[in-house]
Amino acid sequence: MNPKAIAGVTALLALLGVQQSVAAQATVPVWRELVIYPADGAYPAELARRGVQGEALVEVSLDGQGRRMARVRSSSRSAELDTLAARIAERSDAATPVAGVRTGLVKVLFRKDHASTVAGKTCADFNVDAAYQAATFPERDVRGMPVMVESIGKLIYTLHRETQSKSFPGMGPVLDATVAACARTPEAGMLDVMRREALKLLE
Repeated sequence: MNPKAIAGVTALLALLGVQQSVAAQATVPVWRELVIYPADGAYPAELARRGVQGEALVEVSLDGQGRRMARVRSSSRSAELDTLAARIAERSDAATPVAGVRTGLVKVLFRKDHASTVAGKTCADFNVDAAYQAATFPERDVRGMPVMVESIGKLIYTLHRETQSKSFPGMGPVLDATVAACARTPEAGMLDVMRREALKLLE
């Protein structure tokens, strides 16, 4: 794979990774990270359709009888997701004492898309997600959305095979062009649009 392409994906993954609370983890151990998708049933389809996504850091404490108490320590910025995250963390096997420590953190990530759903994602659906991201996390770059990372992985794989003699374009321009093109053509497939815009930059 082209080194520039790898570097671009690595940078985006790093961008997603800075969203956890470092201060919280400095004092309480992290027991587990759970990724919840709409297909799991614990993430209501209606929330996913509205583009509601995010991650919550939940502190789970166990008393002497093993009963669990959960509280959200770092919010997803959605009251609905926070409630779900606390419930999931409290009931999950992830909330198990480690080496005698009876309080730990469970990170719950609500992700609308994954590798198997990206190919069928429309620009209209992406536009909903981008609008939610911009309104809820104005300090974050829309290019860092999880669906972008999933899509870039697929795109790099296919384009690397088709255009081996050319250097893959920078991630930033491809993502910016995809956002703009999806806004203009909501009926199009998001991955198709991303591929088309990447090929333009390779010309």
